[in-house]
Amino acid sequence: MIGHFVWRGIVVAVSFCVAVGVALVVLLALGSVWVGDELRAIAVEDPQFRAFVLQDPVLQDPDVQRSVAMTFGAVVFIGTVGPALTALPAFAAAVIGEVLHVRSWMYYVLAGGAALAAIPVLAGAAADAPSLPASEYMTIFATAGFAGGFIYWLLAGRGA
Repeated sequence: MIGHFVWRGIVVAVSFCVAVGVALVVLLALGSVWVGDELRAIAVEDPQFRAFVLQDPVLQDPDVQRSVAMTFGAVVFIGTVGPALTALPAFAAAVIGEVLHVRSWMYYVLAGGAALAAIPVLAGAAADAPSLPASEYMTIFATAGFAGGFIYWLLAGRGA
């Protein structure tokens, strides 16, 4: 009996860590692409950027421009999002699911999405921001939460 609870605790802890890792990878990948595309769209209008690109034939390749923009996008996105990231909402969703013995994939997917989508809202409320973050921003967070919630359900939620 005690062995079962210890084993379940280990499974839940490892599954939670894996799900958080997957959600973080999805969040950073989607965020990097989004910010990179935004930076690339803005940079095209900049005359200094155009002059710099015309000097280097390698940078004239659109694929290279996209790669550079995604790299800068990753740096900007991680720098702005990193300090606000917390696993507490996702942890609360996992604990509630385990305590109530919820086995539905839908609960974990929706709870994961809501938990990650709550982070920018909570960070904005703490910083006294006047409005909600951009819809693209919220979509990226929710998508990463959906992925993390699904992974958690696959590994541990089905046996809650």
